[in-house]
Amino acid sequence: MNTNTAPETPVTTPDFGVEKCDPSVPAPAVVVTNTADMKSPGHGYTLPLVGRERPHSFEAVLPEQSLRVFADRPADILAQLIPGYAELEASLAQAIAAGDQQAIDQAEVAAFDARTAHATKTRRALQQKVNASAQEVDTWDALTEEERELLAAAAAGQVPTGVLFLAPAEDDLGNLTQQELGEWSATVPLVINRGEYVDGDVEEPASGLETKMPDGRMVVVVVEHPENLVLLDPLDPFSYLSSLERAGVITLVEREYVPMDELFTTVMELGADAEA
Repeated sequence: MNTNTAPETPVTTPDFGVEKCDPSVPAPAVVVTNTADMKSPGHGYTLPLVGRERPHSFEAVLPEQSLRVFADRPADILAQLIPGYAELEASLAQAIAAGDQQAIDQAEVAAFDARTAHATKTRRALQQKVNASAQEVDTWDALTEEERELLAAAAAGQVPTGVLFLAPAEDDLGNLTQQELGEWSATVPLVINRGEYVDGDVEEPASGLETKMPDGRMVVVVVEHPENLVLLDPLDPFSYLSSLERAGVITLVEREYVPMDELFTTVMELGADAEA
């Protein structure tokens, strides 16, 4: 009987290029191809460890790009989503290092504009999906004609206004006047890019969705993220990433780094020396 067995293949840890980095400072991003079974049992999913001590602060899955990104800076994830964004962030870093406030302002505006442009494209695509889903069921038919027209216009690229109405207001001198505002009370979500309202030409619509209270009253509950509004917020890199995650465009995991206790580190080092 042949008792010879094939030698076991040694288990090797992938070299992600961050193992020798200082774990106390932001590390370069690690970008890998994402697969459907990457986290399935037995697949061998390995988390990169900066300085062999800590994971990156963020882990994002970008389905359209088929990428999984490990990063300490939200901007490094956006660099995989927005063409040319890495160069914009590099220009901003150079301006900050040089202490040139004018260059800093210009670089921040350029980066914001890039995020806003991406959010506009994303908003339109999301609204098209929302409308298509609503049309497959009876929720589309339950809308008013004006609501259907506004949703169709948003899907075609128009900046959403909601259903407009006149509200009491005061001018700069304290005189009573009226202000045109927008409200969205339909259950079919309206997708909004907050970057499209910064110039003040169009007011960002607010949710007017009513909720039935235990006593039977119908009231509008003011919450940060209303169910009938999908809010994309390109104000800064982290806000934009978070809003993309809430909108279902990406998945995002944030990890908090807790440095190892000095005593624990010493014990581990002594154990390693003893094994050697």
